Amino acid sequence: MSYAGSPPPPLALRSQVASAHEPSAPSHQSTMDWGDKALARTWKTVGTLCFAIGIVNAFIPLLPTTVFLLLGIWAYGKGDPEMRDRMLAHPKFGPSLRRWVEHRQISRAGKLGACLGMAGSAAGTALLIGNKPIMWAIVLGLTALCAWLATRDEPQD
Repeated sequence: MSYAGSPPPPLALRSQVASAHEPSAPSHQSTMDWGDKALARTWKTVGTLCFAIGIVNAFIPLLPTTVFLLLGIWAYGKGDPEMRDRMLAHPKFGPSLRRWVEHRQISRAGKLGACLGMAGSAAGTALLIGNKPIMWAIVLGLTALCAWLATRDEPQD
């Protein structure tokens, strides 16, 4: 305690008092400022949303599953590395996700499934929209994506 007009305590005493109130080994989380924490929470939220959409689409084929899982892994890598590691270690999805993350490889069965799914989407779009320019743009985009997928490396199993 300091009183008006009294000299400050010695430096050694001030450092002892200060060190008594500080943690001995600050964690990574405690060394982050509020902006870094907010950004990490944002990336974690994006990862969670993408992961949830990917899991739902594994059972309801509205959107591609793998794309959302890959987006989730990317976002978790920025906001929650532990969750990213859990996703990469998943018994069902982990091996194919790891092949993509580590080697940018897609299995032949994965390529075939993706292209067949896109062909089905193109056919459904053509039936729903009809012969309009937007339908041809969608078909062209899906065809380009299938061509790109076909050129990706395959694992040497």
